[in-house]
Amino acid sequence: MLESELSYLVKQRPPLDGLAPVEIEQFYLSDTATPLRLRRYNQDRFELTKKIPVSQSDLSRQEEINIPLEAEEFSELRRLAKRGLRKLRYYLPLPDGLRAELDIYEGPLAGLMSVEVEFPDEASRQRFQPPEWFGRDITQEEWATNSYLAGKSLAEIEPHLLAE
Repeated sequence: MLESELSYLVKQRPPLDGLAPVEIEQFYLSDTATPLRLRRYNQDRFELTKKIPVSQSDLSRQEEINIPLEAEEFSELRRLAKRGLRKLRYYLPLPDGLRAELDIYEGPLAGLMSVEVEFPDEASRQRFQPPEWFGRDITQEEWATNSYLAGKSLAEIEPHLLAE
């Protein structure tokens, strides 16, 4: 599946009243530029993912291959992981049928919040106007990818957060 998305820091956390987060735990099985990712959603959904960039100069478009896993398979592969991260994800509706995926990181990255919007086509991507609570566009910044963030602390990425 071709994924087309934009990513932002969060300037101000939006109201989350009545929204239930999805607990996400993800691990990376290698240190390559496009590593295999293991992901657990809550306690009941597991998958193995490979993201393949469409272009080395554009981090916003990737081919994404997801393979569902059984809990036992996830546990076996988890032992091979090099690094990981935890976050809470909230899904918030946006105009034009879009939705924001707000990630609030936990553990060593506590304090970091980012938001992504996936687009069904190029026209909706071009029309998109970020809501007021969205911060700086970090779509093309490699440090902002989860594969880079895994295993890092907030202190380690703070210089990137302060950059304009």
